[in-house]
Amino acid sequence: MEKLDIKEVETALDKYGDIVLSKKDENTIIIMNMEEYKMKEDIMNKLKKSEEEIERGEGISADIFFKELRQKYDY
Repeated sequence: MEKLDIKEVETALDKYGDIVLSKKDENTIIIMNMEEYKMKEDIMNKLKKSEEEIERGEGISADIFFKELRQKYDY
């Protein structure tokens, strides 16, 4: 098992400022800056909200959505 070198963490801190370390699996650690982490969290929250809306029967089918989009933009 390979250990994370503290120099790699220091380099990431110097390059990106505040960072987040996340363990993906047994052998993978992800280093991302705070901006990327916040964007990821925002996307995950939006996807969760969308899934909840679908479960409640809200929204429209893709066919209807694209038909309305084509009509709106005369496409």
